[in-house]
Amino acid sequence: MTKKKLILIGGGGHCKVVISILKKLKNFEIVGIIDNYKVESSIEGIKIIGIDNDLKDFFKSGIKNALITVGSIKNNSKRYKLFTLAKNVGYNFPIIVSPYAIVDSSVSIGEGTVIMPGGIINIDSSIGKNCIINTGSIIEHDCKIGDYCHIAPGAHISGSVEIGELSFIGIGSSIIQGVKVGKNVTIGAGSAVIKDVPDNAVVVGNSGKVIKIKC
Repeated sequence: MTKKKLILIGGGGHCKVVISILKKLKNFEIVGIIDNYKVESSIEGIKIIGIDNDLKDFFKSGIKNALITVGSIKNNSKRYKLFTLAKNVGYNFPIIVSPYAIVDSSVSIGEGTVIMPGGIINIDSSIGKNCIINTGSIIEHDCKIGDYCHIAPGAHISGSVEIGELSFIGIGSSIIQGVKVGKNVTIGAGSAVIKDVPDNAVVVGNSGKVIKIKC
């Protein structure tokens, strides 16, 4: 089988985990990593080969596939901007599912989304584009996760939950059945969300208290 050439956009810890998944899947040739800061010369044996401004040149050279491998803590705007930049160049964004994840065959997944090891997504749920469904997180039946969301490690999302685009659901947090979470929301680590959350809210605590609305 001919491997598709793939470029990774963003170094760091999230990039390392994605590389590990890709090596197990064995269906992509990772050509290199784009990283503006170039703190390291390589990550997990994959060389850093350029910066964001080089994306057009690599596309012209024949590399047509990319993944956003910048992680996100509380704010997904950088992942959104990089995805939009590369998409406008013309890159395709594959869907990457770890062989150690469990995803029901009915689940729809948007381009550029990565499902990490131990992630579980149950029947009739949908996941938007360029999302991170992180290690050990659970998304139950009939959920709708918007574009550019990050569901952090160990987060538990009950059935029929809706989460708006650009939202960050913190590590170890939980959202009960049927709750609607707005766009660009941050749910703090370990929080329990028991009622609907408006757009741009920051939520913390066991009763899911809104502590501020982001500008």
